Amino acid sequence: MISMLLMSDIHFGSDKALPYIDDSVRFATFQKICMIARQHSIFIIAGDLFEGAIAHNPYYSSIKELLQSLVQEGVKIIYIPGEAELEDNSNIDIIHEIPSTVTLFGRSNNYYNLVLDKEIVYCYGGDSDIASITKASQEGFHVGIFHIDLEENTHNTVDSHVISVKLLKSMPLDFYALGHHHNFSMYKYKNKIIGAYPGSPEAVALAETGDRYVLSITVLNNEIHQIKRITVNTLRIESLTIQCNSIKSKDDLQNLLKPYNKPSIVLHCTLQGVRSFDTNHIMALCDRCAGVIFQDNSKISGEFICAMYKDEKTLKGYFFAELQKNFDNVSEDIMMDIINDIENTCSTYKGDL
Repeated sequence: MISMLLMSDIHFGSDKALPYIDDSVRFATFQKICMIARQHSIFIIAGDLFEGAIAHNPYYSSIKELLQSLVQEGVKIIYIPGEAELEDNSNIDIIHEIPSTVTLFGRSNNYYNLVLDKEIVYCYGGDSDIASITKASQEGFHVGIFHIDLEENTHNTVDSHVISVKLLKSMPLDFYALGHHHNFSMYKYKNKIIGAYPGSPEAVALAETGDRYVLSITVLNNEIHQIKRITVNTLRIESLTIQCNSIKSKDDLQNLLKPYNKPSIVLHCTLQGVRSFDTNHIMALCDRCAGVIFQDNSKISGEFICAMYKDEKTLKGYFFAELQKNFDNVSEDIMMDIINDIENTCSTYKGDL
């Protein structure tokens, strides 16, 4: 039996890094992944381990040490670069310095075979043309490792970065370990698993919410026996949309936010509707979160505006205190029109009061 661990797209050094999820968080996740890799025969890294100039990344040496330790312990590491590594020309030589059993990039031979306890695994990929690959032998288990875009369409057009699902199902290898898509996906054909994306193990964009995975793959008798998702992310993004009209009290807000107030969560909070509370209340109720990212699409209610200013010992405070007294007699929409008209007038008035 052969065990493989598949990861991709952790993106050390991303200049699009999310707030709160930086390279220190990614490194904590990568350490966890390497611990899991010790329990497997093969560790496959299917691209976008790094982004930007690899040698300048502050975690480069530490990542190398972790991978070198795995190699010395007998774990076979198969690594391919993705487009994030290859877009910086300074990385081309550095790629081959990343510790691995084989780096499938810039090789004249498009495959590499591993012998594990009398079982043979043939690994294909890197910058090879995926459409031209054929099995090197009829024996063993044949896995293609590619950082490509797989699309749900029917045409057979192929370039080095995009193939169709239909074409994948007609290709000869036993399994395709894929990187590029940041969400888990698995593909079957005739009741056999033929390919999978593990997705990003730590979020790279706001849409990458919830659990993030690596894949533990078991091969028995040269066929996929089992694929298991292993949750590895140190922080998780959770998305919450608050319909502000429905919030009538601080208790309503607290009950809504309580499930998200955890140290492992970065909360992406979107505010919709008419808001009658201060956003600082959300920050106070999420004091245990790793962070809160706001997207405020709400409009502040007239009543809330009055409440903000009515206690000021100024003409403005007196005005809003008097305005608040009329809320029961004037509709919210009309009151907001009055407030907006006054604010616009005050902002454009240039004379002396």
